[in-house]
Amino acid sequence: MTETEKQEIIAILGRHPEGLHRGAIAEKLTISLGSKTLQRRLASLAESGEIKKSGNRRATRYFLIGQKATVLGTEKPSNKDKSHPIFSKKSQEALSYLNSPPYSREIVSFNLEFLDGYVPNETAYVPTEVRKTLMASGQRIDEALVAGTYAREICQRLLIDLSYNSSRLEGNTYSLLDTERLVVEGVTAEGKVHEESVMIMNHKEAILFLVENAEGIEFNCFTIFNLHNLLSQDLLANPDSCGNIRTVEVNVGKSTYQPLANPHILREKLELLLLKASMITDPFEQSFFLLVHMSYLQAFEDVNKRTARLVSNIPFIKQNLCPLSFIDISQEDYSKAMLLVYEKNNVVPMVELFTYAYKRSCDQYKGVKQSLGEIDAYRVKYRSQRKQVMGQIISSDLHGKEMQDHVLKYCERNEIQHPEKFVAMTSADLAALHAGAIVGLGITENQLAAWKNTEEAN
Repeated sequence: MTETEKQEIIAILGRHPEGLHRGAIAEKLTISLGSKTLQRRLASLAESGEIKKSGNRRATRYFLIGQKATVLGTEKPSNKDKSHPIFSKKSQEALSYLNSPPYSREIVSFNLEFLDGYVPNETAYVPTEVRKTLMASGQRIDEALVAGTYAREICQRLLIDLSYNSSRLEGNTYSLLDTERLVVEGVTAEGKVHEESVMIMNHKEAILFLVENAEGIEFNCFTIFNLHNLLSQDLLANPDSCGNIRTVEVNVGKSTYQPLANPHILREKLELLLLKASMITDPFEQSFFLLVHMSYLQAFEDVNKRTARLVSNIPFIKQNLCPLSFIDISQEDYSKAMLLVYEKNNVVPMVELFTYAYKRSCDQYKGVKQSLGEIDAYRVKYRSQRKQVMGQIISSDLHGKEMQDHVLKYCERNEIQHPEKFVAMTSADLAALHAGAIVGLGITENQLAAWKNTEEAN
């Protein structure tokens, strides 16, 4: 059993003190486990004393140690058990404010001071010790490599996880496996509404936009508008609202919060938000600031929280840290934490949720990093040069010794270290090259096909 599997099961049971049947646990998993495999994992955890089970056969339920069983009425849930896997007792008390229905809570307007009063590198939402812990968990590459290197290495897994979890937090009913099939193979799940499929594919495009443009991406309106446009395309009644500041009033569901309504002021506050974000030096504080304030501002007609979740990943992608894919965060917990931000400007529960979510993401991608092996700094350093010389080789139809001589001369002209390594790497990349990977080489599919035909003939 992997640590990720273990923590996933324990976290799910931690949110359900009433206990769960195996089938209910399977439905809540964000990782792929077969029915028999899950049964073995649960049996192992029960034997080791980390969870307990009650009942027999189909009536069997599983509980986290310290929680009371309710199976067959033998035990009643304890009123004293107030534990929560994410929120501290203080946060739970603050969140109890939301137990009152919206009509009984005070109506609140956009608080200008919430954003205006934030001073980059002086104000700190995420405590220093928490940031240090997250950095230790999230650091993936020791060397200073090109922005986006790590995200590109785990790109397919990130596309699936972040698309699935961000969509799930919006009520999307796609399963993780169905999301994987849609993202990887383009196969739409049966029985799903069209909008759910579009939402996931929009996430895929938006994440790719961030990963592929990691080196040059900046915290400005151009980035935010493009990101929102990709996430909202074909989902808004008015296509002109995609990637544009809203011109209509909006309401936040289940909340008494009333966002700004003036488009000019919205644009001004978005500019201020992004300027302050660009000044924050710590990537975790920067990410959290963006997550909270992009959601709070509600700059767009819709798709604000989705935009905020992806924007919050920019600091991690740029600095080659583990990304934040919101694994194992329930829609209810996320919604409550955000509602407290909206109505009370209280960020403490959201900080705890952010911290928990980031650690879970680190656990998820720990295995991915190990399976990938160490990232070759040499390969990354000379990526653009390899693409350039590969394009030259194919367009000039060079092969064998002629090709090697061309690459060696290229290395000499461009002062590339260890030319023999560069030649070997280029040759291997050319052998694996296909029509779907020629972007950036400056060649056409026909040129590639002609070069391959000659290569095979030789």
